[in-house]
Amino acid sequence: MQKEFSIHQILIEMKAKSIEKVNEAIFVLRSFIDLSSELLPYLAELKYAKKLSEDDIIDQQRIIEVFKNYNFDKKISFILIHSTILDTIEKSFNYIIDGKHSKDSSKKQLLEFRKEHYRLKNNWNLIDSN
Repeated sequence: MQKEFSIHQILIEMKAKSIEKVNEAIFVLRSFIDLSSELLPYLAELKYAKKLSEDDIIDQQRIIEVFKNYNFDKKISFILIHSTILDTIEKSFNYIIDGKHSKDSSKKQLLEFRKEHYRLKNNWNLIDSN
């Protein structure tokens, strides 16, 4: 009986560690999404500004580096939070920086991101309040 108990305890501990890892992944994902909600509109503002200061140019380069270097599998947002927001973030970023899209189409794509971010924030606030 002692052996069964120790195996049971190990399984419980393994499940707890798995849950902890999932929660950590969700926290990182939420942080990136929230950061994107600040950076993408600012990047769009910089991209379509008529004149940029040296600080603005540095900010723009840093923001571009953040998005070019993130390594999330876009499927992970659907798996963890049932949303395709990572794909929406990537599309919004590309619309802003690629130069192929007008300011208006970039704004529309950014609005799609903002809508989904708002929906997720409402869900998170509801979950956090429980």
